[in-house]
Amino acid sequence: MLEKNLQKYFNFSEFRPGQREIVEAILGGHDTVALMPTGGGKSLCYQLPSIIADKLSVVISPLIALMKDQVDALNARGIPAVFINSSLTFEEIQENFEKIKNGSVKILYVAPERFGSVEFQKLFSELDIFLFSVDEAHCVSQWGHDFRPDYLEIKKYIRNLKSRPIVAAFTATAVPEVRDDIVERLEMKNPKIFIRGFDRPNLKFLVQCDLKTKERYEEILRIVKSLSGSGIVYSLTRKETEVIAKYLKENGIKAVAYHAGMEAKKREKVQDDFMENRIQVIVATIAFGMGVDKADIRYVIHCGMPGSLEGYYQEAGRAGRDGEKAYCVLLHAKKDTNTHKFFIRMSRGEMMDGGKNWNEIQKVLDIKYNKLDKVVEYATRKKCRRKMILEYFNDPDLKNHPDNCRGCDVCLNWKASPQKKEKARREIQKGFITGTVKETVRLYEQKYEPTQIAKIRGLGLSTIFGHLADWYIAGGNFDVDKFITSDEQEKIKRVISQIGSAEKLGPIKARLPENITYEKIRLTIAKMKKEKI
Repeated sequence: MLEKNLQKYFNFSEFRPGQREIVEAILGGHDTVALMPTGGGKSLCYQLPSIIADKLSVVISPLIALMKDQVDALNARGIPAVFINSSLTFEEIQENFEKIKNGSVKILYVAPERFGSVEFQKLFSELDIFLFSVDEAHCVSQWGHDFRPDYLEIKKYIRNLKSRPIVAAFTATAVPEVRDDIVERLEMKNPKIFIRGFDRPNLKFLVQCDLKTKERYEEILRIVKSLSGSGIVYSLTRKETEVIAKYLKENGIKAVAYHAGMEAKKREKVQDDFMENRIQVIVATIAFGMGVDKADIRYVIHCGMPGSLEGYYQEAGRAGRDGEKAYCVLLHAKKDTNTHKFFIRMSRGEMMDGGKNWNEIQKVLDIKYNKLDKVVEYATRKKCRRKMILEYFNDPDLKNHPDNCRGCDVCLNWKASPQKKEKARREIQKGFITGTVKETVRLYEQKYEPTQIAKIRGLGLSTIFGHLADWYIAGGNFDVDKFITSDEQEKIKRVISQIGSAEKLGPIKARLPENITYEKIRLTIAKMKKEKI
């Protein structure tokens, strides 16, 4: 029965490891805590029960960008969902209120700070909610790497409901202390706890230690140039994101900075451009990434060590969510530790201003220093990187972990010599898209439009057309002429003939009318290749 609903609503023939048990627990009426790695399919675990129950479910998320992506994906599948957060106008919020009141919404996404609105509190208290899901649940714990005070208020709003819903908490990064804190602070009742292994074999972990600033920037450029696809570069400060983005642009890379100091509209445009592959690299502070639902990020580079292993794994985990090979590179410098110690000292003053007593402050500071020690150990110790991560999270599958993971610089005995760099570059270029192309084709054959597939899969529309073009060349039954007229094809062919090459799309696009997109150029080239075959 569950598999039928999975196929009906999400077009999947089977669950990923760990999903079925979680869905069954929720449908059985049990409070539930689920710890699953990024890309492990957490969202389906609360979305599917909500659809099957045919009642309203609420999802609490701190990630405004991710809300939009998930709601768009649900609506593309014909599942009625809305979100309410600060990105909407007053009129849009009122419109969504009406949809909720008349019962036409099945899944509501809401930011925790929205409960500060008296109007929303009143609406919320009158709702009959089947499931109350807390995403990024580690934010409720002061032991966690991303504590948010608004999350502490969640339990109060659950108490105010007409009837208590099932409460489910989801996170990708939580040590045992954080798990216990989640259960206590959300007042969960005898929850079923599911811990799926944190390992993601498709990710390759590489570290370079004690680099100078210039060396880090040069290494970022080398990595970006050697890898295909899009990526994220993380930096510790807003100022440095601008410096790195400028350096990459000066060296021919389409890169843009992203940080919390930018205007909301500009941040939104950067994110949209990144999703649609108009930008190759985002250079960001941690203000970016956790809420980005882009599945085909091929690399995440940290130009600066994060303050905790939770933070690092959360950010690095944005890579390779499509299950294909991806790279997580940490470029460490000795000054990183001092930078984080400065941040920790600053937090002492903030806590004092917030009225915390000395014992509370000291407890939090001790936690932060301990977490910093662990990530320093990860960056500097010559031990399997993957194993260190799994040990930190007390992974249940650690006992089955091989002595050599064959996926980190230590186990591969990798050093950044010119010969190994070239070998790595050649290895990197092999076979990224086989599995992910098949998934796009599967949805296309089920009559989904490319725009719908892009939303469902969290990929740029240009990526989807690229998949379909590859499939078409290989003999797939893709109707190219549906998406580009014969007149447009002739114009593109003339330009290609004039240039004498179809290897680079930029020069071709520059000579064509604005309405002829890169997607149309790719399709025409695919048709030309197929005709030659």
